[in-house]
Amino acid sequence: MSDDKQQQDLATQIKTLHKSGEFDKALEVSNRALKSDPPDLEAYDARWRLIAEMFSEEGGKKRIVPEIETLLRTQPETPELLYTACWGYKKFPGRAKNVPNSLFDKMLQYPKTKLYLTALLGLAQRSEGTDQEWHYYQRLINECTVTDGPSTWYMMGYEKMLGLVEKDRSLADDDYIDELIDRLLKAHLYYCQETQQFLGWAYIEAVKRRLKFNNRLDKALETLERAEIRLEEKEEQKWLVENNEGSVKEVHKDFSRLRAEIHLRQERWREAHDGLLENAPDFLESLWTRFKESSTNYFYMLGRSAEGIREWETARHYYANAHFAPTPHPEAQVGLERVYHQMERGETTDAFEAFLKNTEVEYRIREGADREKIRQKFITNRLNKKATDFRLQTLEAETYTLSEMLGKVVLLDVGASWCGPCNMAVPQLKLIYEHFSKTKDFVIWGVNDGETPQKVQESLDEHQPPWSVLLDPTREVAKAYKVRAIPKFIFIDKNGYWQYSFGSSNIIDGQPLIWMIEALLSD
Repeated sequence: MSDDKQQQDLATQIKTLHKSGEFDKALEVSNRALKSDPPDLEAYDARWRLIAEMFSEEGGKKRIVPEIETLLRTQPETPELLYTACWGYKKFPGRAKNVPNSLFDKMLQYPKTKLYLTALLGLAQRSEGTDQEWHYYQRLINECTVTDGPSTWYMMGYEKMLGLVEKDRSLADDDYIDELIDRLLKAHLYYCQETQQFLGWAYIEAVKRRLKFNNRLDKALETLERAEIRLEEKEEQKWLVENNEGSVKEVHKDFSRLRAEIHLRQERWREAHDGLLENAPDFLESLWTRFKESSTNYFYMLGRSAEGIREWETARHYYANAHFAPTPHPEAQVGLERVYHQMERGETTDAFEAFLKNTEVEYRIREGADREKIRQKFITNRLNKKATDFRLQTLEAETYTLSEMLGKVVLLDVGASWCGPCNMAVPQLKLIYEHFSKTKDFVIWGVNDGETPQKVQESLDEHQPPWSVLLDPTREVAKAYKVRAIPKFIFIDKNGYWQYSFGSSNIIDGQPLIWMIEALLSD
């Protein structure tokens, strides 16, 4: 067996043992990387990833940093060595801030390479001021090309620069914003071609950015025309379907919605209103869809376009949807005031308050009906599958067995500390826990998906969940319940049957989880 094969095998062994939850054994095997000659950089990287998960930040740094320094001191400098060392430092919180300046300086000696891109991105990410951050991203897009490294990294330079301009418009004038959007579109199209992904994605993002900056809307319309021509090609339709990006019909609706929004900006009221209305998304798909910011914005646009064509009652309807949402649209009440003055000419301010109250009463009736339609959609579609039993332990070695929960409704929260949406869902789960705190036949169990005890403890310390969290290092629950993405909420009824799954952190006031729990409790 060649040295390359042996080295590849060592890295693979570490990763496999790590993934299977055999952390101590993986660490033992990874010690062989320290004796590899020449150094097995892939095995070192796998070892450092493992150590960063197994130990606290302080404990991990005590082990990893000396190993990085030894490699840099004793081995010939190569781009591969510098790249591995950089990612070793970035295994910890703070990421790029952990990398010494001296290492970045060495990496910048290799222009137009992935190593160079890594250094510029790292320097931008650790910048303390907007001007400095802008400087490094500008260097990235001016000194590199889309082929110098991963194309997504090159794209990131443009995305970050446009993000900075959103916060500080003094950074770029309209002409430079126009140029940045054009160059980002070109890089994004390259990435889509390279990875055989739906090109419409790149066109849509470019149009959205032009709308965000109100920049060259004529170009935005031209971009949509190019996107629609491309969508008629068989290759584009193939990539669309193969990557589960949706259907050709759905994408045409996306294009039409964007065109209608452009027409709204151009005060082409009739075209805007007809396009928005005809291509409106399904607002009753979920409670989140009904009330999310983009839906509230859409209702406002429908109201504004209806006002433009002097359909006052329609405008009142949609402005109300935007104004009385949990997070109101900031301009919706002003829209209602304009509509009021058209519908009730000459009336007083006090009369407007009555108008607003009546409008809210009508809105709340509609909202209640919408909520009930959404609730029925969630509670009627049951899986009715026998739940797979499991036995797992907490950090305190307390054993929990699912089959011992017969007679109770069980909510399994499958997640991990690294998962942002999982952490975002914790406050909602606490609300649900409190809501059912006096219900004896309901329990919540957290199931940590494959992490080390150290990471689980850190997560518990940070979030303080009042329910039990079980360790599942081999991902037993995820495999049994076909969990492909987290967070995943699994609902087991009193008879031990798996009835519902919900795979999102898009929870509003505990819903739709509370609805599903209540449905199972009422059985």
